[in-house]
Amino acid sequence: MPTVAAALVPVALLIALGVALKRAGFLPDAFWPGLDRLNYWLLFPALIFLSLANADAALEGAVPVALAIWAGLAAVAFGAMGLRRARAAAGPAYTSVFQGAIRFNSYVAFLVVPVLHPGSEALTALCVALTVPVVNVLCVAVLARDGAGEALRTRQVLTRIATNPLIVASVLGAAAGRSEVPLGPFAAALSMLGEASLAAGLLSVGATLRFRSVRASWRSVAASTAAKFVALPLVTGAVALALGLEPERVAPLVLFQALPTASASYVLARAMRGDETLMASILAVQTVAAAGWLPLVHAVTSWLL
Repeated sequence: MPTVAAALVPVALLIALGVALKRAGFLPDAFWPGLDRLNYWLLFPALIFLSLANADAALEGAVPVALAIWAGLAAVAFGAMGLRRARAAAGPAYTSVFQGAIRFNSYVAFLVVPVLHPGSEALTALCVALTVPVVNVLCVAVLARDGAGEALRTRQVLTRIATNPLIVASVLGAAAGRSEVPLGPFAAALSMLGEASLAAGLLSVGATLRFRSVRASWRSVAASTAAKFVALPLVTGAVALALGLEPERVAPLVLFQALPTASASYVLARAMRGDETLMASILAVQTVAAAGWLPLVHAVTSWLL
């Protein structure tokens, strides 16, 4: 339990600080979108690039990890689509439930998974690299179809995916790791940018949290959270074990898939005219619930594996 606290308490403190700064009006409202933009385009891509550039060991076993990660995402995505058809739940609200079910908080991933599972930094970076493209493709496609905004053409969707800075950083980082090109002083600079990314991302999560409308949309919030916290890690863990992955790799994968959704989901919902109010509720509930859920997932996987 002390290890769990060591991982989660700093995360909770930074999120709480973000909440306090936002409510106190210490910074102008225009600051937070600017911080998100800086983090999205520069700070976090630096972290992903450097992590994958140093991820030789994790990349060697990438195929079964990829299959387990993608199987979990596919199962939850198809389940959400089936629910949409069965209940005729199309529209902006569905896009928020969908995002909450498959998106993950990258900042929490890098601060929690390696602490609870020492030595899993490269595996965590690999999970991020494998998940980011798939999640972005699915969420942009769903929002383009069911959001209230103008539908995007296939070419526009593909352009957004190809220019996504996290995807670009993943590809370049993996290529740098394979080529073994020395990064020299760039490695130290990228490391400092990456460390800044984690703090900035968690502060932004706190500034984004909204609890006011949770009661009115609790069914949608509960459905999205159950898919993210239960269905996604269960399918991923089952597939990973079936593929013969070692327990010390399965446990971090399950924990990774049980992470709360990302603040980027709210940004995307607002940009593409999804249900941003519902998205804020899902984000708030999952972020707070994760403080109790992640230690439970860690304890259960440690006992079983």
